[in-house]
Amino acid sequence: MTGIGIPKLDDKLRLPTNANILLIGPPGVEKVALAMQFIGKSLDSKQPCIYITTDISPTEVEDRAGEYGWRLFSHTGKDLNFVDCYSWTLGGKDAGKKRGDILVPGPSALNDLSIGIAQAMQKTFKTPENNRAVFHSLSTLLLYNNPEIVYRFVQISGARLKGSGASTVFLLESGMHEEMAVTTLKHLMDGYVEIKNDGGRLMLNAPQNGLPDWVEFKLTKTGIQI
Repeated sequence: MTGIGIPKLDDKLRLPTNANILLIGPPGVEKVALAMQFIGKSLDSKQPCIYITTDISPTEVEDRAGEYGWRLFSHTGKDLNFVDCYSWTLGGKDAGKKRGDILVPGPSALNDLSIGIAQAMQKTFKTPENNRAVFHSLSTLLLYNNPEIVYRFVQISGARLKGSGASTVFLLESGMHEEMAVTTLKHLMDGYVEIKNDGGRLMLNAPQNGLPDWVEFKLTKTGIQI
């Protein structure tokens, strides 16, 4: 079974091995922190990871992860490799090359993105099991591309990641997309986790995967805690 790295929660979730998981939540740090915990816990267990980012730079990912106690930078270029669709649009190509990140010329270049993911998988995943990936985020792809094209991209990329032995978290912003888009993306996944901020209380559930009721969680300097 696939866990998301939260003690007292993973034993309740029923996510299949090599799962594609949709993580839905409002703009903010909560779902990003959960994705970073998913990766950070894996790296601590010597599981190789790739991080595909369309919203922020790899350096920002590492900095944010550090706020929750995850030292991703110490794994970068080794067990962790980035596919960067963001820095190119800001002219940050040179910095990415120096870091060794796989650069993609923007979120509308889906063919290049597919190639970049394949390169990252080949570079990072040494065995066809116990691998992890984060896609941050599908909302950016939907802003730059026709939804039907995004659905096909997600279906193909998700299948390739599963075929490489990876469990992948795909982030999606709630409140930004038509219900049909959200429903379609849920259908393409093995499960989904929802996050909400209920008057300052951070809550999550996974109604199709063993967690039908909302559970409160907290962000701490040592990660997410129930």
